[in-house]
Amino acid sequence: MSFTKKMKRLISGLVTGAMVFTMTSAIPFRTMEADAASLCTINTNKTYQRIRGFGGMNHPEWQSYNGGGDMTAAQVQTAFGNGENELGLSVLRIFVSDDSNAWKNAIPTAQRAQKLGATVFATPWNPPASIRHNGDKTNSGGMYVLNDGAEEAYAKHLNSFVKFCDSQGVHLNSISVQNEPDFSSEWTAWTPERAANFIANYGKTVTNGTTTKLMSPESFQYAPFGASWVNNGGKNYYKAILNNQKAFANCDIFGTHFYGTQRDWMDYPELEQCGKEIWMTEVYVPNSEANSANRYPEALDVAENIHNGLVVGNMSAYVWWYIRRSYSLLDEQGKITKRGYCMGQYSKFVRPGDVRIDATEQPDKNILVSAYKHSDTQIEIVAINKNDDDVQQQFSVDGRTITDVDRYRTSTNENWAKTADLDHDTSTYWANLPAKSVSTFVVTLSSDGKTLPADPDVPVPQEPITPDANGFYYHDTFEESTSGWEARGASTLTLSGRVPYADTNALLIQDREKSWQGVQKALDPNTFKAGQAYSFSVNAYYDGDDAPATQDLLLSIQYTDASGEIKYGHIAEATAVNGHYVQLANTSFTIPEGASSPVIYIETAEGTGNFYIDEAIVAKDGTVIVGAPPVEIPAETEATTEATTEATTEAVTDPVSETETTPVIDNVIRGDVNLDGIIDIFDLAAAKNGILKGFANASAAAAADVNQSGNADVLDLVALTKYLHGQITTFNAN
Repeated sequence: MSFTKKMKRLISGLVTGAMVFTMTSAIPFRTMEADAASLCTINTNKTYQRIRGFGGMNHPEWQSYNGGGDMTAAQVQTAFGNGENELGLSVLRIFVSDDSNAWKNAIPTAQRAQKLGATVFATPWNPPASIRHNGDKTNSGGMYVLNDGAEEAYAKHLNSFVKFCDSQGVHLNSISVQNEPDFSSEWTAWTPERAANFIANYGKTVTNGTTTKLMSPESFQYAPFGASWVNNGGKNYYKAILNNQKAFANCDIFGTHFYGTQRDWMDYPELEQCGKEIWMTEVYVPNSEANSANRYPEALDVAENIHNGLVVGNMSAYVWWYIRRSYSLLDEQGKITKRGYCMGQYSKFVRPGDVRIDATEQPDKNILVSAYKHSDTQIEIVAINKNDDDVQQQFSVDGRTITDVDRYRTSTNENWAKTADLDHDTSTYWANLPAKSVSTFVVTLSSDGKTLPADPDVPVPQEPITPDANGFYYHDTFEESTSGWEARGASTLTLSGRVPYADTNALLIQDREKSWQGVQKALDPNTFKAGQAYSFSVNAYYDGDDAPATQDLLLSIQYTDASGEIKYGHIAEATAVNGHYVQLANTSFTIPEGASSPVIYIETAEGTGNFYIDEAIVAKDGTVIVGAPPVEIPAETEATTEATTEATTEAVTDPVSETETTPVIDNVIRGDVNLDGIIDIFDLAAAKNGILKGFANASAAAAADVNQSGNADVLDLVALTKYLHGQITTFNAN
């Protein structure tokens, strides 16, 4: 492979997105590959954030302006109960009035919701009139500004509200510093620096004498610096807190709003990795138009926004604006709307204390999937189909035994429609996802003994994988699932029984558009450490009626280095012969020092042909893993051989012209066909290309003639392959 092609492959790998797209089909499990749907694999042992719940805002003062007022007892039951025709909300947000005489207005609904199990938190819009002055009424200048030197008085005001709620039997989980300081033309403005300093110096005053937590200011938009038209980006408030050690220590929860927040803005690794929860505390989507709550499929945007917040943003809570409104979860009469039913696909089934677990997020570009662990015997899977057509989707719970699957679905004509006891195999089931629908699957499993901590505030433990008796960390057989392997790039994956290496199934990789596109698996970061060595093996089968006789396959690794850059390397390589399995193996490969987020993948040096993999194993360092034996590379046809001989002879004997850009090297390194000073799989590809089409110069031809017979031919390819496999260490001359 030329230097230019190498660079293109590396560059294309760098711009590959984290989300991969595959195709779906309605043909049952283990049938013809062309008609099989791609898998969505769930890994119950790979966990992310705790879920605190789903909820909404009750604001009697403002709702009264609209002719509504406080929620009735029946409406609170519909919203926060979780029985039949109840929404299952579990988080209530209430208003901290700047007038202490109005505090009582928040209490009745808070009391009722809390009795139904809801978590209650509070948000202030303004400090009392006595400690504020008028701003310039712009988004950054605010309707009001807290007076200089009034921070302590404001902290005591918030503390008094917390204690008042306690006196009324309402325990506040948390209280925030300010509602939308970045979009404050109608309330109080704070700069990020002032908010961080307030938390650092007066945060403990806010929560003094209580068990209530302190929440950060809740930005209008979760946008990075410069990406938003609103005050240069709401994330500046969180950045200021992260950069202030004392403020970070005093801030228990980070809260944000999602207005105008794009999906790719929702990810904020620094905040997600800080050890504290992030809550999405206010939004309505896609609009607040009057009487829009029952428009469908527009309401499906609610489910998609929740999905993006939980999966991309790692949010622990998702809170709507008014619970009851003509564009909200309940209409003005208190009836559940289509937007409410879409939220209920999460709120009724994904309960407080559940933990998000790993799932193939997009088995199709218009399918969104997330999964949650409730206990060692129950998980919930939520799947959104944005397509205009039905999709038959296969789900696999990796390494687990399914005992029951119940489905609840909202679509154009359905609201939480239940289908009990779906058909399933040991760890796999198929389900129809109707066009423009959201489905929740409550999956019952045989226990694996791995329970969640009883205390929901205790972090979920991340235990390393223990190798089995053979020394295997992973032993992926692809009998009923992809075992955590996912498509890389535009490829698609299918379990196939056509040509297994062992047992009855292998994993087929097809629809590849680039050589680097193939199949990948993220290594567990708690097990596989930088600077440590492991044994890797996978058996690959190259196939195709119109494909070349051979294909060079590589087992590679992608990782992030200590500087944050994505890097690539090769673990093993081999030449696969059409219609035969070959083993890619390295008994001692060291993950580079400083590496994080390691991902192994299988690609081809050139071409985009289909291939299969089976018996993929990662084991302890030095473990010898038995795999497919080497296959002799076939000789070309007589016509091809004659043409090759002529081309090779001409390339070897013809002098290099005066305009040749690559110089002739008298003392070439045998095997270094591309003349880069290293003998690797790319030299094998260059040798094959040169034998078939002619070499660029005499030096390349001489390097390809590893047995020094005078011509580069198939025997040289065999010798070079054995050298790369480690079967020989020197090239013998004929």
